[in-house]
Amino acid sequence: MPLRSIRRSAVLLLMIGLGAMPHPAAAQEIVSGREAAAGAAVLAGALLLDRAFDGAVRDGGGGQLEPLSDALNYGGRPQYAAALLAGTWAVGELAGRGEVADAALHVGAALAAGGVMNGALKYSVGRERPSETADPHRFRPFADQNRWQSFPSGHTVVAFSLASAVSEEARAPWVTALAYGGAAAVAWSRVYEDKHWASDVTAGAIIGIVAGRGTVRLLHRGGEPATVAIAPSGIAIRIPVR
Repeated sequence: MPLRSIRRSAVLLLMIGLGAMPHPAAAQEIVSGREAAAGAAVLAGALLLDRAFDGAVRDGGGGQLEPLSDALNYGGRPQYAAALLAGTWAVGELAGRGEVADAALHVGAALAAGGVMNGALKYSVGRERPSETADPHRFRPFADQNRWQSFPSGHTVVAFSLASAVSEEARAPWVTALAYGGAAAVAWSRVYEDKHWASDVTAGAIIGIVAGRGTVRLLHRGGEPATVAIAPSGIAIRIPVR
C-alpha cells in the first residue's frame, strides 16, 4: 500500500512546545482554569517537600527495588517510544488501518511537543540534581552540564506525554488507568534513583499532560487525516492548523 504524504505542519509542535495556542478558545479546551490552579498547587506542594523526599532516598540511589526502577527507566526514554510508534504507524499503513497510523502520528507529535518544552526548561532553569547536592535551591541557568539539568524530569515528560496522548486517542478508562499508572511508576523511579527532586517529576508530569492532551486535541480539530512524506533527505511531518 502506498504511503500517504504527511501534510501536518510541524509548526504546531513548536507552538505547543513554547506554550502558544492558535486561538484563545483552544487553550480553554486543553487546560481549564481549575486544572491550571490545581497543577500550580501540586507543584508548589512538591517544592516544599523536596527535602523530605530526598531525605528518604539513599544517596546516589539504589536499594532493594533498584532492578524495578532500572526497568521502569526504559519507559521514559524517547528513542524506545519513537521506535514503538514508528512500528505502530508502519503496521497501520500496511494493514490499511488509517486510524491506527494516525493515532501513532498524533502520539508521536505529542512526544515531540513535550520534548521541546522539556529541553527549553532544562537549559534555562539549570537546577542541580539531588545526586550532586542536598540543597534543592541550587541553580545555574544555561549551564550545559548534565548535573544542572534536573528540572524538569525528561523521563517523566516522555512518560506522561505518551500516557496523556494515548488516553486521548483511546478514550477507554482502562487504557487511561494503565497509561497514567505506568507513567507515575516511571516518575517514582527517577526520585528513587536520586536523579530528580520530587518537584522535578511533578513538573514533568504536568508538562507531559499538557503536551499530550493539547497536541492530540489540536490535531483532531484540524479535520484532516495525518499523513507522512518520506524523501531521501528525511521524513517530513505537516499538520493542518486553523
